[in-house]
Amino acid sequence: MESSSNTTGSVFQPLLVQQVARNASRLSSDPTLSCPKDDTLIPEGERCLVPFGFVCVEPTSYVLLIHVVSVLCAIIVSLGTSAFADHGRSSKKLMVTFCTLLALTTSFMFIAPLNPDLWWLAGLLMVISLIFNGATLNFFDAHIPILARHHPKVIRAMVDFGVNSREHIEAKVRMATFLSGGASAAGYTGGVVLTILGSVLLLVMGAETLIVGYCLVMSGVYVLISIVIYAFLSHQRTSPPLPKGASYLTFGYVRIAKTVRQMRRLKTMFYYLCAWFILGDGLTSTASTAILIAQDQFKASNDAFIIAVLVQYVFAACSMSFWIWLQNSRGVKPMTVIIMNICLFGLIPIYVLTGLINSNPVGLKNTWKMYMLAVVLGTFIGAICSSNMVVFSQFIPLGHENELFALFEMTDVTSSWIGPLVCAAIIESFGIRHTYWFLVPQYYIPAIMMFFVDVDKGRQEAIDFYNNEQEEKRKASLEEGGGSDDNDMELSDGKSEEEDKAF
Repeated sequence: MESSSNTTGSVFQPLLVQQVARNASRLSSDPTLSCPKDDTLIPEGERCLVPFGFVCVEPTSYVLLIHVVSVLCAIIVSLGTSAFADHGRSSKKLMVTFCTLLALTTSFMFIAPLNPDLWWLAGLLMVISLIFNGATLNFFDAHIPILARHHPKVIRAMVDFGVNSREHIEAKVRMATFLSGGASAAGYTGGVVLTILGSVLLLVMGAETLIVGYCLVMSGVYVLISIVIYAFLSHQRTSPPLPKGASYLTFGYVRIAKTVRQMRRLKTMFYYLCAWFILGDGLTSTASTAILIAQDQFKASNDAFIIAVLVQYVFAACSMSFWIWLQNSRGVKPMTVIIMNICLFGLIPIYVLTGLINSNPVGLKNTWKMYMLAVVLGTFIGAICSSNMVVFSQFIPLGHENELFALFEMTDVTSSWIGPLVCAAIIESFGIRHTYWFLVPQYYIPAIMMFFVDVDKGRQEAIDFYNNEQEEKRKASLEEGGGSDDNDMELSDGKSEEEDKAF
């Protein structure tokens, strides 16, 4: 799933939508005239525009607006379905359904280049596919604490040393680190495979819009094969049923709103989300502004960008093995890995800023340095994201995995438009490199905030939250005269509630 997000959502889909929109664009002075296909033939002072709702925008802005719309819609859908997935036997069905729809909508995007009158279909399908992609990633991430909690090694540590003993907690963290890091490494490896196959297809058949559509069909087939394998090999665990009288359409929103209102009980988790909000914005903006510098200042070719993407994915996949080994074999805590990687990653903006000195050869000033930047991006960004999930999962009360991972994803994607917006304003006023003055604090402020995060306190808050929640349910059940509450049912694997209070 992650390979589809890495390659399809960030490379092939924007490329197809931008090219289709460019082919359908009209001159700003006379909307009845099509824009010349060759940019050099566009009259001076003219712009190529396409309609977006009630306004007309340039093709590049059209792609950006499509992304913004998809982010907003994905948040709404994920929040509505996530809490529902924490009940009954629906999580696997939801993930398979959303992932299948993701594969189909991605594949059908090749229809848009076939008919110029259907150019708008590419943007619509991109929005829909990114909605399904966001929901699928949420369900996927929520598997990590659940799988770690029920792994035989973790259960053995629980039986031998007791629930939430130091050995039990360490076993869960080690297993979550392995699962999260392994999933990230597998995702980046899949991204390498998809990027290579797509690059070969584009180089052999030409970088025409229809060929990009064929790359998306290939990506859709890849995702479909992956989800079929998951559907056959995975096991559906039974969670407590939905409360009596709850609506399938509104339960997710009501439950997550209730959780947010009780944020005082989960102070550490929400404090951590604030730090991740700032950091996620910086991670998104650093890569995009580096691409702008490469395009604007040393005119990097499309081939160079493809090579840079491959370099990043290869180093991301390989480096994950090192970070997993460092944590599980050397006892380095995930929070330490996060802070260390953030501080090292924050050197990238500082390095790029040195390029402001004209006589200084250091800085992002030529193509080979772009490859070096891709190495650094790949080495650190995978460890930051996977370790963040490991730490965050420890703050989640039992039964709230999908719900709170949706909040985690929402925090990430909500911030992804703020940085580019501020950077665009800085570019217009001062130039591209000056955007990194804004990006430097977006690494070191979260690093300082995370330094003061007490993981043990956050874990205990999750346990207390679960206990209070169960006590409230028991009181409500007694007041209604219904005896025991269905929501207090034991989990399907036969473990008691005490054994599964929190990750």
